[in-house]
Amino acid sequence: MKAGNLNLAEEIRFEPDKGLVSFQGNRLVIFEASAMGLLRQELISAMGWDQARTFMLRFGYQNGMADYLKMRDSGRFDDERELLLAGPVLHSWEGIVQAVARHIEFDREAGEFEFTGVWHNSYEADQHLQHQHLFFDGIGDGPVCWSLMGYASGWSTAFFGQPLVAIEPLCRGKGDDHCEWLIKPPSKWGKEAKPYIDALKGFWDKDNLDMENPQ
Repeated sequence: MKAGNLNLAEEIRFEPDKGLVSFQGNRLVIFEASAMGLLRQELISAMGWDQARTFMLRFGYQNGMADYLKMRDSGRFDDERELLLAGPVLHSWEGIVQAVARHIEFDREAGEFEFTGVWHNSYEADQHLQHQHLFFDGIGDGPVCWSLMGYASGWSTAFFGQPLVAIEPLCRGKGDDHCEWLIKPPSKWGKEAKPYIDALKGFWDKDNLDMENPQ
C-alpha cells in the first residue's frame, strides 16, 4: 500500500469497557495538548532548558522507534520509500503535527541519507508559544519542537539502521512562519547538532549502531 492510504480511523480500537485504546495490539493513551504543554513547562522549570530538551528528544525518539517497528512488521507497504513516508503520515494521524514530506534520498551502503519536509500545526510549537513568557522575554533562538525532532530521528534511524538526526532549520517557536525538518547522519551536521547527538547517542550505543561525531 501507499503511505498516503494509511487510515487510522479504521484501525484504532476503542474498548471503553476495559479502559483501553489500541492500534495493532499496542495500547495508546490520549492526552490533551495543554496537558503535554504543562508537562513540558514543568520539565523546563525543574530541570532547566537543556535537560528538558534532552528528555523530550528521547521521549519522541522512543515513540518514533516504536511506531516504525509497528509499521515495518505489518508488511503492508509497497516498498521502502513508502514505509519511510509512513512516518510523517502516522505523525499526522496522531494529532501531533501535519507532516508534509518534501525530499527523500538515501543509500545505506554509502551511509547517505537526507529527508526534508514541513511541519504544520505543531502542538509543541503552539504550547511553547503559549508558555514562552515564563522562561524568557521574546522569541527564543533555537528550534523548540523537541519531541517531533526526536520522533523523526527515531523513526528514520530505525528505518536506516544507522544513526540519523532530525533538526528544524525553521521553527515557529523561534519566530519563523512555519516549521521545517531536515534529517541526515550526525557526520553531515555541524556543531549545531551537538546537543541533539549528545541526547540520542545513548540509544545508538545501546542498539549497537555506528555513530560518527559531527564536524
